[in-house]
Amino acid sequence: MQWFRITTLVDITRTQVFKEHINPLKKKQQDNYNTLHQTLEMRAIIFSEKDPIRKILEWNGKKELTWIWEFYTERDDIFLKDNDPSALLKQDLEYVPFIKDCEDTAKFKNCFFSVPSNIKVEFISR
Repeated sequence: MQWFRITTLVDITRTQVFKEHINPLKKKQQDNYNTLHQTLEMRAIIFSEKDPIRKILEWNGKKELTWIWEFYTERDDIFLKDNDPSALLKQDLEYVPFIKDCEDTAKFKNCFFSVPSNIKVEFISR
């Protein structure tokens, strides 16, 4: 089992709202969460003990609202490439689209994940 941390400027709040007519904003947030979750699971089943949390952090010299999500995989080295335990995950996340203008405060040129401009991936040794 290996742990990873995603930190992103994109609103990936898990709302469990699946119908737009109920709450359009919460539906968009859930869509971003689903997109990220499905991308992470292209190579491995992931498990998380908590939903993403919101936190104001410094990002490129500015205070920004970020979302942090920790998860683990059922197998070790599933994202390993060139001695980087998260290399394939970073590669998988590149150019995956997201929905902007939820509760995110960052200004996005493009609406796709790009490491490290709007998403960061870390291997966590536990």
